[in-house]
Amino acid sequence: MRYRFLTLENFIIIALFIGLQMGIWAVYADSQLAAEKATTTFTSLVFDPAQPKIDTGEKIPITLTGANGEITWQVLKGKIEGRGHQVYYLAPPAPGQDTVTATDAAGNTANLTIEVTGFLDLKISHVLFLLLVGFVGGLVSGFIGSGGAFVLTPAMMSMGVPGIVAVASNICHKFPKALVGAIKRAKYGQVDVKLGIVMGISAEIGMLVGAHVQEVIKASMGDAGSNLYVSVVFVAVLAIVGSYVLRDALKIYRSGNMNEQEEVSKLARWVQSIHIPGTMMYFKSLNARVSVLITIPLGFATGMLAATIAVGGFIGVPSMIYILGAPSLMASASELVIAFVMGLGGSIKYAWSGYVDIRLAMIILAGSLFGIQLGAIGTTYVKPYMVKLVMGIIMVLVLLSRGLMIPIYLSTLGYIKEIDANLVNMTSSTSLVMLIGALLTGAIIVLYALWSGRQAHLVEEQAAEVAAMKMSFSLPEPAISASSRGIFERMLVASDASEFSAGALRQAINLAQQEANRLYVMSVLVSNPEYESLAPQLLQQEKQPVLAHLENVKIQAQQAGVNCEALLRYGTSPYEELVDEAEKSRMDVIVMGRRGKSGMMRTMMGSATAKVIGFSPVSVLVVPRAAPTISGQQIVVGVDGSLCSERAAVVAKQVAKFLNNAPVTVVSVVHTQHDTTRREEANQAVQQTVATFQAEGLKAEGVIVEGRAAEALVGEATRRNADLIVVGTHGRTGLERVLVGSVSERVIGLASCSVLVVKA
Repeated sequence: MRYRFLTLENFIIIALFIGLQMGIWAVYADSQLAAEKATTTFTSLVFDPAQPKIDTGEKIPITLTGANGEITWQVLKGKIEGRGHQVYYLAPPAPGQDTVTATDAAGNTANLTIEVTGFLDLKISHVLFLLLVGFVGGLVSGFIGSGGAFVLTPAMMSMGVPGIVAVASNICHKFPKALVGAIKRAKYGQVDVKLGIVMGISAEIGMLVGAHVQEVIKASMGDAGSNLYVSVVFVAVLAIVGSYVLRDALKIYRSGNMNEQEEVSKLARWVQSIHIPGTMMYFKSLNARVSVLITIPLGFATGMLAATIAVGGFIGVPSMIYILGAPSLMASASELVIAFVMGLGGSIKYAWSGYVDIRLAMIILAGSLFGIQLGAIGTTYVKPYMVKLVMGIIMVLVLLSRGLMIPIYLSTLGYIKEIDANLVNMTSSTSLVMLIGALLTGAIIVLYALWSGRQAHLVEEQAAEVAAMKMSFSLPEPAISASSRGIFERMLVASDASEFSAGALRQAINLAQQEANRLYVMSVLVSNPEYESLAPQLLQQEKQPVLAHLENVKIQAQQAGVNCEALLRYGTSPYEELVDEAEKSRMDVIVMGRRGKSGMMRTMMGSATAKVIGFSPVSVLVVPRAAPTISGQQIVVGVDGSLCSERAAVVAKQVAKFLNNAPVTVVSVVHTQHDTTRREEANQAVQQTVATFQAEGLKAEGVIVEGRAAEALVGEATRRNADLIVVGTHGRTGLERVLVGSVSERVIGLASCSVLVVKA
């Protein structure tokens, strides 16, 4: 019974596809016939040239023969210079079709259709408008969680840019951002690369087919046909998506349950239950095997829509969530892979045909880069239903703006009665005003949310400072300075429930036990502003296991007699959230587990640990998974005479006292090619450091070792069974590195014990 049902479904899909193709070619044939009829005019007035085609801003002579007496010239968009039987026509700054009308003294009238090609003749007002549109579009895009193309494409069309050029330029400016976003999400394990590539390939086919359809319509029906096609699809898609988003927002608001969870849909469970031999593939984001016969049409539809209106995510993301059953964050992240694959091919296809205006793409990109950051920040200060409400309102306004232009395009193509020129201008102005109103509405709401949220944040910070002053008689000093305050009094532990962070948590609890210090355990839930507003319930569902993990950690610490506080933050970059929390809460040290590659591969791939060390205002304790407990058996500190090594020695002295006067070995490394002067400097640095330790009653000795700095330092720590290595972030050549010096980085990667990296 299942296979018979599938056969019927396949028959329906094939029939719909064939019907779509027949409809497209019927429109094409009809337009060709209409074009032939339009060019066949029985009149005594003859224009030369008969079918002119010029670029924007170009001037050409037009001659009229067969006229009687004085001739009256009229033009719809461009300008006519001169009078008589020969005049000059000046093309408008925007591409499209223009109509010149000539009437002689006998009342004979003839119309000349001029095809104005090329790109928009940009003026300073256009550039400023595009920058503003890009900024507001990015602002709204970052806030509502969408690519923003459904705002940017109509904005370009309202300036006179043909629909196909607006779509092509938008695709060109989007796919590089998609690549950057996909790489960023992949570092946090959010991207299902396999699903993205599989759907991306079929989306690429859909993109090429859709681009070909666009080009056929443009060639046969001109700019008016292209504008009509894009506008009709825009109206249909925004009507469906906008009404759904508004309904969902009102439903959440009326229910009063802002954190309602949503399970995997019944449709997704049914799709995952289908088994078609020879077509099944396993996708990690679904945790199930799905037939590629299901993913292929979904990807194809995504590409077709993207080629038509430059927004494929309206199909791609919901289909992965509700049809395939992918989590919202993985669906939105994997969509970036699809967007890059199909966007690259689509940009090449459109550019090859001459439809990509790189000027528009770059200007809009420049504006959106600033706006999208502010918009993304604004999402942290509002409730999910408000995000959806803003999204729905903007979609409806853009829908109405495009809908007003459809009769004008139909009139231009001759499908309906010709519309008066004054009415055309009034309708176009109304459409532009509605579009600007949509952008301003979104911008005002976003900026208000950002401002009010910032004010609330400042109030919270001031309250926290007052509370901190009441708890302590003196302000805390930096962790790296010698003070009566313990080096490990306020520890921030990064925990992601992995085996790598388990060692860091164990070490932090051990250190906190020794002086009843306070422990803060923090997890970061990576949230992607791209499309996440379409499924906030699933994001809330992913939050539950993180909260459960933090609660377990808190119980574990309290059972060990440690006062522990759990923290959960949201953001696109965990290291930024960690550093921000450490600075805001005035932590003494950040404790992290060691993970990732070492050597060249680590340098190429990047490291969250390296970024935390580079940007953190405090020292960072890096703990390997199987590192021995820091008990004060032996501390090894590396010195080379640099400022960083001097600060490392100061902190090592504090740690030694904290660990009940633990013995310290001061190590300096020299190379075989170093001259006598360098060796003397190393010996002097070691002796001075040892003297400062011994002056405060600590047991210390100095060692000078030959070899590579990191390997020699780790080797000395291994020989002495050290349980802690203390190094500075940079050595004598530290300016060559931005985040963390090469020696410190290799020490972290090679050491089997914990490494405390001290900030200068």
